[in-house]
Amino acid sequence: MLVAGGIVALVVGLFGIAYRFGLVAIGSNSLAGTMFASGVASGTLTLLTVALSINQLILSRVFDSPNTLRDKLEGTKTLRSTVVEHSSRRPAPNDPSTFLSLIGTALERHAAELDTALGDGGGLRADEVDAYVDGIREYGHAIDAHVDSGDDIIDVLDVILGTEYAENMTATDEFRVAHGDRLSPMANAELDAIEELLDAIAITRQFFKTLALQQDFGRLSRTIAYSGLAAFCATVFMSLLYLSNGVTIPVPVLPAVFAASLAVIVTPLAVFIAYILRAATVGRRSVSVGPFVPSNSE
Repeated sequence: MLVAGGIVALVVGLFGIAYRFGLVAIGSNSLAGTMFASGVASGTLTLLTVALSINQLILSRVFDSPNTLRDKLEGTKTLRSTVVEHSSRRPAPNDPSTFLSLIGTALERHAAELDTALGDGGGLRADEVDAYVDGIREYGHAIDAHVDSGDDIIDVLDVILGTEYAENMTATDEFRVAHGDRLSPMANAELDAIEELLDAIAITRQFFKTLALQQDFGRLSRTIAYSGLAAFCATVFMSLLYLSNGVTIPVPVLPAVFAASLAVIVTPLAVFIAYILRAATVGRRSVSVGPFVPSNSE
């Protein structure tokens, strides 16, 4: 909403500067009335149609057959069971931020236990062990440290939008390939737990992205509906304000009325742009599900 407010202020400010230097005309003899009555009105109605389309998109994600809904439920339960299995907390929390924090804490713990299980190294170089273990431990700590209970899901998602999870997946594979034949059963079990927790992060970020974007699009369609109605009323008001030979209000207050009406009319478009920018950013930074990361995603 701050971005949307900034866009509105920028548009009104630019028109104010243009009017100040005589680049645009909004007086009684200008074509402003025609502009409001035709182009602006149709554009406002188009935005309301966009809000309806967004609502249809959201509803299409909600309606499913019982079998499909059961599969989704089982998938969610499997994810939660995996995290619970490798953590010290039961049952898994419902709050997304607490759930993600639990994964981070579990990663830290299993990295420390892997370090202990490796013992004297068993032929492994200490710097290789320390580099891998410290990387996993720091990643888990970063996740746990940047989420607070009750955070909005979009804020929770922001913590795991980067490519670190994929880099740690690759590091885990490389560590197993290089040293798997020299690991003890306990060390292998800890490495398996780390792999499953990294997989859980990959799934969780995609699931949270779906939830966050659905919530955002729901807010967007509702906000456009409210602000679009206000914008349409402002458009009708401004088109009826202009007469064939003048305006219905004193000319000195016309610039202020024009600026206020313009702010109301631009608001639906500004909100739409702000939400689409966030959705596009989230989508661009979370396109990968596994260790394959597009070269331009960073």
